Amino acid sequence: MLNIEKEQKKKGTKERIRDVAIDLFSQKGYNAVSIRDIARLVKIHESSIYSHYKGKEDIMDSIITSLIEAFNIPAEINLGILPDEYDPQTLINDATMPMIEQLKNPFIRKIMRLMCIELYHNDKILDFFKNQYIEPSYTFWSHVFQKMMDQGYIREYDADLLSREFFSYCIYLLFEIFLFNYNETEYNSLIDDIMNKLSNHIKFIFDMIGLKESKD
Repeated sequence: MLNIEKEQKKKGTKERIRDVAIDLFSQKGYNAVSIRDIARLVKIHESSIYSHYKGKEDIMDSIITSLIEAFNIPAEINLGILPDEYDPQTLINDATMPMIEQLKNPFIRKIMRLMCIELYHNDKILDFFKNQYIEPSYTFWSHVFQKMMDQGYIREYDADLLSREFFSYCIYLLFEIFLFNYNETEYNSLIDDIMNKLSNHIKFIFDMIGLKESKD
């Protein structure tokens, strides 16, 4: 069912347990997977798992920690040294695309799929998504747009509203990939399509807020 045996042999047992759990949880859902299922694919005794984890919930906690590390919100986007030919729209586009590109990483793909299908089954994942990913992202982009206003790159507007208009569409695109149109065989093409949609969305946002040709 899962073609992961060779790569798992190179890893330590604890990491292999976590990675196999991510595979199973992302395919079947957390509640449908047992410790026995995980042990069978790792090819260890069921009791051996308890030498590394307290139980299935502890494995999920480890996965959530990996999720937090993988989706660390950047500290800032440096707008202070924009050359004349490098406008803020291009800067936002170039800063955002690598975040989407990393979704092609198989580990990130599985963990994002798991997060999306477990949002309404696992309070810890829901807490991460709302309070450690969405809200900090809104705050981050609000600061970016406000800084653009302060430096005269865009006209005055409500920075919080701009942030939510911009990032809410990004959230929708995540759901479009991992819930609405998820297909492993066409996954990379889906990511490329999402990157194109996001690039168009960034252009739309900057068209609406009146990007200036140059600072006064």
